Amino acid sequence: MAVVFDILKKERKRLLELSAQYEREIAQLPKGSISRKRRWNREYCYLAYREAGKVKFDYVGAVESEAAGNVAAKIERRKQLADKRREVRDNLRQVERGLRGQN
Repeated sequence: MAVVFDILKKERKRLLELSAQYEREIAQLPKGSISRKRRWNREYCYLAYREAGKVKFDYVGAVESEAAGNVAAKIERRKQLADKRREVRDNLRQVERGLRGQN
């Protein structure tokens, strides 16, 4: 049985490191979502996010601009990482449950 607990301990350590890595990467990416607004028959992108309980809008650029594409890609990457982080936390809960029997 000790071998199983050793494996679970190593897995817990790996999951904690992975979760911390995801947190660091998520912190570097923009939060919020892209909002499109029409002005003078053209569409523009704004980054919409909450700050101090209020919704803020930062201008990104025209819809077809490279800047808008870059921000949209970063937001998509953030969502993917958040999903992965959620899976890691679920796995960590299961490992912790398995380690409770050690005592």
